[in-house]
Amino acid sequence: MGDSFPLKIESEHRQKAIASLKQRPPAKGIRQNYELNRFERRNDALFEFFKQQGIVPDSEWDQFRESVVSELPSSFRIQRSLPERDCLADYLERHFFKQIASIKENEAVPTESDSNGIHPPKPIPFVRYAYQTKMARATIRRHPILKEFHQFLVNETELGNISRQEACSMVPPLLLDVQPHHRVLDACAAPGSKTMQIIELMHENCSNPEGLVVANDSDYKRCYLLVRQTLKRMPTANVVVVSHDASQLPTVLDANKRPVLFDRILCDLICSGDGTLRKNPELWKSWDPLKGVNLHKLQLQIALRCLELLAEGGLMIYSTCSLNPVEI
Repeated sequence: MGDSFPLKIESEHRQKAIASLKQRPPAKGIRQNYELNRFERRNDALFEFFKQQGIVPDSEWDQFRESVVSELPSSFRIQRSLPERDCLADYLERHFFKQIASIKENEAVPTESDSNGIHPPKPIPFVRYAYQTKMARATIRRHPILKEFHQFLVNETELGNISRQEACSMVPPLLLDVQPHHRVLDACAAPGSKTMQIIELMHENCSNPEGLVVANDSDYKRCYLLVRQTLKRMPTANVVVVSHDASQLPTVLDANKRPVLFDRILCDLICSGDGTLRKNPELWKSWDPLKGVNLHKLQLQIALRCLELLAEGGLMIYSTCSLNPVEI
């Protein structure tokens, strides 16, 4: 089984698909070769605020600060509903991970940052078929096997076999414990990485599930991107995309005039985003604790409306990208 995937990736259909990807023009406004600008990860008011909130024990405070200012690891996962998922995992291990591990340290350009070293991807313990590495983009350009690995990930992502997604973002859909027969609501779905993960989980052990995923976002432009950039990589008849204010989602009646309720609801809300400091340099300058306070009313309204749409015995997961206790 482990040898079948290399044969599959060399198929004529696959090669045509990859060739078409290479012929696409560069996206407007995006440079093909770029370096991430260095920025100062410092905001004394931010750290003082979080320390006063007691979000971590005093004994772990120094470790917390060190983590917040460190580089965000890159992570990706294999599509769990992919029939060849085990073959793809085996191919990655044999063709890339072992070769990356064998690269001698003196082949990498030494720098002050640990993220610029050679770090073979490691499995994420709490997510099947998911991997994480601390290698920076600049490091990937230094060695042929790393460049090949990066291009492989790009191609597989476009083909829908791999999703590049932060490890913490993978957790909420897993907690939903989605089954093939479930009705699932993703209340604030765009850009869609969690929506796609939910769809994969629904299809993981059933090629033709009877369940339904309703992906909602209040911004119709983001809904368009959700369809065009995310869902196109995994066509399915089990998803519907709608655009409503999540705090006022309408009640839909079934054929018997009864309200349609959901077995699972993901309430991944709009937030101040201060939990994304490691990847969003602008937040170090623009952070303000009032952002979370100002969003609290809307977050509460959305959560309450989603609870009204939850079926008896159902499960709702509430999540944000914030460390502010008022948003958690």
